[in-house]
Amino acid sequence: MISVKWGRPFRSLYTKLFLIIFSTGILLFVGVGSIYFHAVREGGIGIWREHAALYLNHLIDEIGSPPNLAVARQFTEQTNLGIRYQNPEREWFTAEEIPTFKQAQKWTWRERSGVRFGWWRGTMVMAVEREQDAFVFIQLYPEGTGFETFWAFVMLGGVVLILSGTYATLRWLFRPLRDLSRGVELISAGDLEYRVPEYRKDQFGRLSEAFNRMTRRIQHMITARERLLLDVSHELRSPLTRMKVALEFLPDSEVRNNVTHDVDEMETMVTGILENARLHSEYGKLNLSEFNLAPLLQEVVTEFRDQPPGVHLTALPPTLLLTVDAEQTRIVLKNLLTNALKYSTPESAPVDVRVQTDEQQTVIEVADHGVGITQDNQAFIFEPFYRTDSSRTKTTGGYGLGLSLCKTIMEAHQGTISVISEPGCGSVFRVGFPSKHDSLAS
Repeated sequence: MISVKWGRPFRSLYTKLFLIIFSTGILLFVGVGSIYFHAVREGGIGIWREHAALYLNHLIDEIGSPPNLAVARQFTEQTNLGIRYQNPEREWFTAEEIPTFKQAQKWTWRERSGVRFGWWRGTMVMAVEREQDAFVFIQLYPEGTGFETFWAFVMLGGVVLILSGTYATLRWLFRPLRDLSRGVELISAGDLEYRVPEYRKDQFGRLSEAFNRMTRRIQHMITARERLLLDVSHELRSPLTRMKVALEFLPDSEVRNNVTHDVDEMETMVTGILENARLHSEYGKLNLSEFNLAPLLQEVVTEFRDQPPGVHLTALPPTLLLTVDAEQTRIVLKNLLTNALKYSTPESAPVDVRVQTDEQQTVIEVADHGVGITQDNQAFIFEPFYRTDSSRTKTTGGYGLGLSLCKTIMEAHQGTISVISEPGCGSVFRVGFPSKHDSLAS
């Protein structure tokens, strides 16, 4: 069933401004119209009614008493003013659509010189009563001219044209806001190359210029930070290599083992930084080939199986052919399993590794039963150096690079990575490899 969100159109700034302007126009129309009707129009129409009353009284005298129907019909043909005559003995009219005197009495309320003025079905009606004689006058429009219909369509078309023009003008006026909104979305998604079009010199144009300056500064700061991090990582490789060589000449001891472990951690961190930068570079490409992922997955699971609380592999088909970079895929699987075991307790259930395939993609799930991840942290866990445990203790270890590298590798494969987690219930990480790799192969 399709759910319709009726409130969504009213969230638009253009719609709100349009409704405000439209409502203001209605209020102005009613207010000015009321003032005009009571202060100006009534005075002018009062004079017109006085003249019309004199004319109708003169016309009644000309028709005669009793009235001459032939004279009345001739007058109607000349002026298109319909006439109905009534008295207790006779009644005649020059057109059937003329209301009776009784009907006219209900719709006439202004009186001048014995003539009552009012409206009948959108047309002015005038009624005169002389002793037992009653006259009703109404303006007639020639049949087939479509006078009322024509002007109704003209008025409707004018209203539609004005409203459409107003809405289009508002959309043009606030177009920079749409560009800014799109820019915020793209930049928040990581596209720092996007620039908001600058084609106006008003306040919105200055706002667009300021937004672009801010984006350039952010891009420059991030680029400088990444360059510094990359340069430092490159420079650390040589000292780390010398330290590892020097450690080999030291006698076996607890101090040597601790230092070796720390050096290995630093080397892993440096390797992760450099690999992340390489894959983001236009020159860093995957070594893609058609590969049976089943043996690799089995091998990685076996490597971690003896670590508490253990790893359980289910639903693994014997053949899982995908176009991937085998070594990069191994890094993804090892990082996910390392992360799952790290945040599980020895008493919790084993980590589950499942494989699901369909025509669109192959999904590998790594599900643990550990501490879980809060909703706030889930939005940032794939960012470099982000850790849910800000204390960075020896127990949890890590530098917040593993999941970031997984995301970079999966994006290079045009795949996906996501997490479903609840604190206290564990986490499920899902990596999806596309089943069709035409674009990758090219």
